[in-house]
Amino acid sequence: MARVRAEADLPPLALDGDVAVGALLRERLGDEVVDRLVEPLLGGVYAGRADELSLAATMPALAAHLPAAGSVLAAAAASRDAGARSRGDADGPVFATVADGIGALPDALVAAAGAVVRLRTPAHGLRRTAAGFELSVGPAAAPELLTADVVLVTAPAQKAARLIGALVPDAVEPLQGIPYASMAVIAMAFPAQDVDAGSGLLVPPVAGRLVKGVTVSSAKWPHLAGGPALLVRSSVGRFRDESELQRSDEDLTAAVVADVADLLGLDRPEPLETRIVRWGGGLPQYLVGHPARVDAVRTAVSEVPGLAIAGAAFRGVGVPACIRDAQHAVDALL
Repeated sequence: MARVRAEADLPPLALDGDVAVGALLRERLGDEVVDRLVEPLLGGVYAGRADELSLAATMPALAAHLPAAGSVLAAAAASRDAGARSRGDADGPVFATVADGIGALPDALVAAAGAVVRLRTPAHGLRRTAAGFELSVGPAAAPELLTADVVLVTAPAQKAARLIGALVPDAVEPLQGIPYASMAVIAMAFPAQDVDAGSGLLVPPVAGRLVKGVTVSSAKWPHLAGGPALLVRSSVGRFRDESELQRSDEDLTAAVVADVADLLGLDRPEPLETRIVRWGGGLPQYLVGHPARVDAVRTAVSEVPGLAIAGAAFRGVGVPACIRDAQHAVDALL
């Protein structure tokens, strides 16, 4: 607390380019703030590590206010106030979703768009033609060729690099410079009971826990409230520390259930049902220098008319950020 209070009296902050969130905040606010507050937040969102993640990419509002503010706390206050003004309703909900849950969104989008969707159909070749583009899809031994006027690539960075490499060679290196973390998400239904965790909690890695955080889904989302069970979700796995993911589904699920039951202080800790979903290479890591990599990719791709790229690898991993990125890409194509 003394380190936090003293931050305003430190020499004004002057950054020379992008820096790691952890390095900056440890210097200005101390290790405890990073380990017990910042690390759980960034670990929950990115499955990454504060000492490696880019300040400009993961906390752009804070980074934008730092030059004028001169201190982290002043920049944080300015960022908070600007965000409240832009929303126009500082008392609105922190979280929001569609009425039937986010899982209903893909089906609704497909129905509204009238799009043809091909699942489990790899795309492994893309080339220019006189009329536009030709995509090679399906089994490599017997590919199908699809023609397209324009192409929007939303594959993970490494796969995108392979797909567009022949067309946009300058995008390959920056795309390959975006690594990914793997994680597992475990959903649990416990007998209905009261818990004091609100909509959930985040867990610092210093706590020696397996899980990174716990979402009390039946408290967080109205469409899941009032049912016969306490619905909980938790995640496991961090960048460069994915050894726990080598466990079997049964072993990993049992360990997470025990951790969650202890964290929430459950009176009835035996789950009624569980489900595990693994996301191998699911979360891109915004390491220091990430904005420059993104700019390099976008500049290179923009030089090929009719081609665009978007997705979680660039300007945000959350659903709203991905939607926003896709809208910008489509605007550029049109």
